Amino acid sequence: MKRSPPPPVIDAARVVAYAFVDDIPYLPAGARILASEGLDQAPRLAIAVRLSEPSGPVIFHCDEEWISRGASTAESIERAKQDAECNYPGVGNRWIDTNVTVEEALAFYDSETAGLRCSFCGRRPFEVEGLIEGPQATICRGCVEEFFCDFQLDTSEMVGN
Repeated sequence: MKRSPPPPVIDAARVVAYAFVDDIPYLPAGARILASEGLDQAPRLAIAVRLSEPSGPVIFHCDEEWISRGASTAESIERAKQDAECNYPGVGNRWIDTNVTVEEALAFYDSETAGLRCSFCGRRPFEVEGLIEGPQATICRGCVEEFFCDFQLDTSEMVGN
């Protein structure tokens, strides 16, 4: 099995450190993992910080292709490493720092999403609740609501005249 480093971004989060844990026995007694499917052991771990609303880091429990199969959160990167140690004893000396800057992560994200943004406010998909793509423009839910409310206001004023 080839051990390739992760992409700079996983699930709209900038990867700051990663480790290969396919040869470490998984102990389910550690940190609580929110899994999209049954998760017994992940061969890859990545600690990442969300690109939107950066708060505490996320530990992604990934498959061999660095696709997240589960996640847990922590208050700091150091705490994330400690939590991972509970599930994967010995991972502490395996962490590799990526040194990916926010700018590099955003450039990678933009390349992966073909630069998709709301045509009106310029926000990226991870910054909005949803995007509607049309043939000429893309609009986010926030702009739809804003423009719809403005339109209702304008038409109600016209009716009153």
